[in-house]
Amino acid sequence: MATRFVASLPLLSASSAAAARAQSAPSTAAPRRVRTRLSVSTGGEQQVIAAQEQAQEPDYGVVSLHHVGILCENLERSMAFYKDLLGLKVNPARPTDKLPYRGAWLWVGSEMIHLMELPNPDPLTGRPEHGGRDRHTCIAIKDVLKLKETFDKAGISYTLSKSGRPAIFARDPDGNALEFTQV
Repeated sequence: MATRFVASLPLLSASSAAAARAQSAPSTAAPRRVRTRLSVSTGGEQQVIAAQEQAQEPDYGVVSLHHVGILCENLERSMAFYKDLLGLKVNPARPTDKLPYRGAWLWVGSEMIHLMELPNPDPLTGRPEHGGRDRHTCIAIKDVLKLKETFDKAGISYTLSKSGRPAIFARDPDGNALEFTQV
């Protein structure tokens, strides 16, 4: 979790605040700093208060999202949805026989979905109809309208984005919410 604090600085005139901003260019070795400028009227003269908020960067080097684990009750049924309907490709390099449960690794661009045939602790009923209001995995796609046609032909229920952007929400056979957003 990032540590954040606001340091108190003396009141600065507009010209000295500009000079302070020019001197506080971010360094690759230093933690990231965000400069906030507040205008304050103190009777006769308007002064600028500068404050720095510092967020500590993790030193372990986040690179990207590697995979998302999705629980399924029946691997074959889930493969029919993810592989056959959505067209995701199996990653044959990932182990399927070294874990104490059945599963499959499917490519989503350069990342993966790990299907795991395990009991699902989440309730299947009482979940929001719109997957955007539930835990969900988002997959970037090129054409929402083509996926909508695919879902219509397959009888898959879905909702469109409530914000009006090109996105569609559906659930897999186990009730896991999926968002498909057009990029």
